[in-house]
Amino acid sequence: MTNPNSFSGNPAKLARWDERYLGLAHHIAQWSKDPRAKVGAVLVQQRYARIVATGFNGFPANVEDSAERLQDKAQKLQMILHAEQNALLHAGREARECDAYVVGKPVCNVCATLLIQSGVRRVVAAAPRAGTGSYWDKVGLLAIDMLREAGVEFTPVTGEQLDRLGLNRDEARAAQDPFSTHQHSFDFGGEGE
Repeated sequence: MTNPNSFSGNPAKLARWDERYLGLAHHIAQWSKDPRAKVGAVLVQQRYARIVATGFNGFPANVEDSAERLQDKAQKLQMILHAEQNALLHAGREARECDAYVVGKPVCNVCATLLIQSGVRRVVAAAPRAGTGSYWDKVGLLAIDMLREAGVEFTPVTGEQLDRLGLNRDEARAAQDPFSTHQHSFDFGGEGE
């Protein structure tokens, strides 16, 4: 018996649903109170065409997300949960074999670790850029290496997909880089060595 929800052999259907889930991730990202970055994630069990969990970046439940805390970059970064982390926490064991859709920033190395360990099979997100010097791009490139090594498929979001969804390409891929003023303190090797 063939699964009518399967995308196997039907890339056009998969692309259509990828865009729908990316649009939903963008919508959910707007729930974040972070003035500098709005990131959304959706976990989908493709086998049953079912949304398992959603998440957006923000402080943990019952922790006040005051304007002062959100403006203090250093404090905010120590307290905030990423959208992927929130979605995985809500999904629990149901994250296994899901596809993760992320809009707002490239997936970081920490979130890649959690996605791998949770059994996510595929990640659809913005591709980090090589050679930019941005912290988020550097950890995003590391994340993709980790995902691929672990056998998790990575599907980059295309500019055309963002255009069809009516999303600004720059806003959908990355907000302000909170580490830009501290870039010198992050040594990833390679350059100048």
